[in-house]
Amino acid sequence: MVNEVKNMPAANSIPTQLKRRQPQQRRRGPPGANMMPQDEPWRLSAYGRYHCLENHLGDEDVRVLEQIEQQILPLVEGFFREGDGDESLESCNTTTKTTTSTTNSIIDGIYRSELQLMTAVPGSGNQSWHKDNRARGLSIIIPLVDFTPENGGTQLLLGSHNNNWPLFSNGGARVIRAPTGSVVAYDSRTVHRGLGNETSEGRPALIFCYDRVETPPPGCGTLGSVGTSYQGRLVDILTGARNVLSPK
Repeated sequence: MVNEVKNMPAANSIPTQLKRRQPQQRRRGPPGANMMPQDEPWRLSAYGRYHCLENHLGDEDVRVLEQIEQQILPLVEGFFREGDGDESLESCNTTTKTTTSTTNSIIDGIYRSELQLMTAVPGSGNQSWHKDNRARGLSIIIPLVDFTPENGGTQLLLGSHNNNWPLFSNGGARVIRAPTGSVVAYDSRTVHRGLGNETSEGRPALIFCYDRVETPPPGCGTLGSVGTSYQGRLVDILTGARNVLSPK
């Protein structure tokens, strides 16, 4: 699987070091999507963190990734069929509920909301704490190299998906340690971030996200996102930055 991804056309252009913008390319606004021109295939989410989204992937890239997707679909279907008895949106600064029309349907009412190839280059910085969605969904990461605390494996606030402060403050912030080609899956409401890469090699990964058609991501506006970021920082300070979470 990993070798097939490495042979994809998109993998040949994966950044290995921080790209420098030309002066005329500078854009106003907060860091993230606006840090690179809109037509760039590799977009920054944080310093040194590059993402190639599905709309910039070629047909061959998508074909390879959808073959991999077939192997994780039983997990996706099981997650949504199981449910958790609480499908409601969390409170945030929006009252609008959007319905998404898509051809990426997985099972009835469920669609693939995100498909991307990403990397954190050496010297990259931490992402802001965030949730992929305020409604229940499933986020899946497949590491293309071993995830470690040193190369910036994903950091999760355990229990934060149900907004239960005592639960996730006690669980604390944990960094995923996962081998190449493993499947890391978590509820899209989980507060998380990618850490900076302190090694000399990049940390590429695949990301698949799945959501209900009636509750597309992110499900919350700017103020809600800022609140999540500060909430994550507080728990991170209280519990320690790089406690390790290894798959069983």
